[in-house]
Amino acid sequence: MELGLITGLSFFLAVMSFAVIEIRNLRRATHLYTLQTLTLVVIFLAIGWEHSIGTLYIWAGTAFLTKVLIVPFLILMIIKKTGIKHEEAPFGGLFHPFISLGVSIAVAIMLEPIFIRFSLLKLQIPIIVSIFVFMMGILGLVFRKSAVKQILAYCLFENGAHLTLALTAYNAPETVEMGILTDAIFSVIIMGALAMRFFHHFGSLDTSQANELKG
Repeated sequence: MELGLITGLSFFLAVMSFAVIEIRNLRRATHLYTLQTLTLVVIFLAIGWEHSIGTLYIWAGTAFLTKVLIVPFLILMIIKKTGIKHEEAPFGGLFHPFISLGVSIAVAIMLEPIFIRFSLLKLQIPIIVSIFVFMMGILGLVFRKSAVKQILAYCLFENGAHLTLALTAYNAPETVEMGILTDAIFSVIIMGALAMRFFHHFGSLDTSQANELKG
C-alpha cells in the first residue's frame, strides 16, 4: 500500500467535506457525506495495512456500519418526512464558502505542528486534513441555518475528530473506540428528533426562524 494513496484519499476526504457543507441540495449533500465517510473507512484500512495496525480494521468496520449505513439512512428519513429538499442560504451569503474554507485551512496549518508532535503516526497531510474536516464541521454548525445541514456538519465534526484520534492514539482500547463511533447514531437520532419537532412547530427547518425562542 503506497503512502501516496493515503495522501490522495486524504485530499479527497477534504474535498468531499467542503462539498457536503456547501451543496444546498440536502439529499445530494447526504449522499456526498456517505461518500466522504466511506473514504474515511478506506483511509482507516489503508493506514492499518501500511503500518500493520489491526485495531484500525475494527475502527473501519464500526465506522462503515454506523456512519456509512445507519447515519445517512436516518438523515434521509428526516428529509423524506419533512419534504424539504433544499437548504436556506447560510449566514455570510456568497462569502460563506471563502470564510469556511479560509478559516479551516488556516487553523489546520496552524495546529498541524502541535498535533504531529504528539501523534503516534507522523502523517502530515492526513493530520492537516483531519483538522480541516473538524473545522468544516464546527463552522457548518455555526453558519448553516438548516437543521439537516447542521446534523451533517456535526457528523463531519465527528469524522474529523475520529481521524485525528486514529492518527494520534490508534492504540486506545477498542471498546472506547467503538463507543465513540456509535455515539454518532444516538446524536443523530436526538438531533433528528429535535429537527422534526422544530419542523412541526415552525413548518421549516430554517433554525433562524425561531425568533420566539430569542430573548
